Amino acid sequence: MKLKKIVYVFAAATTLAGALAACSSEPKSEEPKQPAQGAQNPDAGEKANPYLASEKPLKLTVHMGTKDSGVFKNDWPIFKKAAELTNVSLEGTLPVTVSDFSETFSIVIASGSIPDIMQALSKDFLQYGPEGAFLPLNDLIDEHAPHLKKFLEENPDVRSASSDNEGNIWFIPFIADGEAEKGWFIRKDWLEKLNLEVPKTVDDLYNVLTAFVNNDPNGNNKKDEVGFFHRNTSIGIEGLMALWNAYTDYRAFDNKVIYGPLEPEYGDAMTNMAKWYKEGLIDKEIFTRGGKARDILLADNVGGLTHDFFASTGNYNEQLQSKIEGFRFEPMLPPADVNGVVKEPSKRDRAKNYGWGIAHSNPDAVATIKYFDFWFTEEGRRMANFGIEDDTYTMADGKPIFTDKVMKSDKAPVDVIRETGAQSNFGFQQDYFYEEQWTLPLATEGINQYKENNVFMDKYPILKFTDEEQKEIQKIGPKVDTYVVETRQQWILGAKAVDHAAFVKELEKLGARRLVEINQAAYDRYLAELKQ
Repeated sequence: MKLKKIVYVFAAATTLAGALAACSSEPKSEEPKQPAQGAQNPDAGEKANPYLASEKPLKLTVHMGTKDSGVFKNDWPIFKKAAELTNVSLEGTLPVTVSDFSETFSIVIASGSIPDIMQALSKDFLQYGPEGAFLPLNDLIDEHAPHLKKFLEENPDVRSASSDNEGNIWFIPFIADGEAEKGWFIRKDWLEKLNLEVPKTVDDLYNVLTAFVNNDPNGNNKKDEVGFFHRNTSIGIEGLMALWNAYTDYRAFDNKVIYGPLEPEYGDAMTNMAKWYKEGLIDKEIFTRGGKARDILLADNVGGLTHDFFASTGNYNEQLQSKIEGFRFEPMLPPADVNGVVKEPSKRDRAKNYGWGIAHSNPDAVATIKYFDFWFTEEGRRMANFGIEDDTYTMADGKPIFTDKVMKSDKAPVDVIRETGAQSNFGFQQDYFYEEQWTLPLATEGINQYKENNVFMDKYPILKFTDEEQKEIQKIGPKVDTYVVETRQQWILGAKAVDHAAFVKELEKLGARRLVEINQAAYDRYLAELKQ
């Protein structure tokens, strides 16, 4: 696609509110520059530099930053090293003070002056790509990015997540590794003190929580124990609701899409959770305590059970065992649901809904896609995950092992790694071995237990909607979401009696059934795409 055509379509796109019509600056060339190719093919013969992306030094601007990793820094070591290998260097455009990356993206798009490489959400690429803001990557990948091409061919789910309904690839996503995300943790020392077994059913869990809040397992002669607690209400509620086969959002079973709140199991879950809350088995402040709930309740020796991230939750044993005698907050398998099925509703997303793409005005799209391809080579992937050799890691028996700089720092290991630019959530494939190294053995045992018992439910995929569907979702969705969240809280708190039939009628009036139809159509397209 020639640049003249791109600029024309871009300026004509009415959904950009005319702002991008101003983006008619002189193009740097009619066609992307095509420097001599480096030896990018994995099967090619030896070359002086197999990673070379540009014959001449090339500097590209990059709009990049996430909440986790912060704003791109020009002096990040892995990107400086990548520049030595590829001859392509990046210059960040975002000020370090930026915190709202969605707002910043909107401002940049409206300005019409787009950096050469943009990090953005999938919805933004799928909206503004077809309008001309970004280049389609299919031909570039086929012709100049053998590692990326191979990866996408072997991972059709990732290819689907990065492309539109017509199959045009608009961005390279950040690809997570590892299935396990969250699991159940319980005070094993309290179980032993009260002569209780690890709960294996919903009834067992009810009995254990009842004992926790009534039988003084912390031994302070006060009735201050909290049964189930969580620092994020929606995530915590999801774990509990699954015990009654209820879900907070969309799920697909046997290729049929359901919206959890519309299903009868949702009413059963709400009725039971309201009962548990009334009896004190669920934290009375679960809707207000906030992000520090885990820190506070465990440190105060009053929290009994939660459903949270393996790695971070497992760390509390190391932090608190010297302060609380006998403290053991350990993972357990999910209790079987009311139908006797042991399952975990959370599972780590592979292709995240963000990544980086190439702007329409990029001066050298070929060199840029070669640069993207570098991060899918063995060397690039290792740098993106572990940082710089002999600084943050060394090689031992063919594996990158973190140094004391990472493992014995006062900072969290991932924060030390991110100081090099690694794990900064751009378009690369994560290696779970990076996380395994700093996950304590207790959490690792829990993860392995979940994996060995195959308890993970399938994730609901990232779907792509047509423009018409997206408009309907934007019109109907917020009203449905607000009503569901408000009613759920009222029911659990006992402020309102659970009446699921009336709830469903109201949801239907708000258009929830139409949202299911839209999701089903998009899900059917997703399945068809995977079969291609």
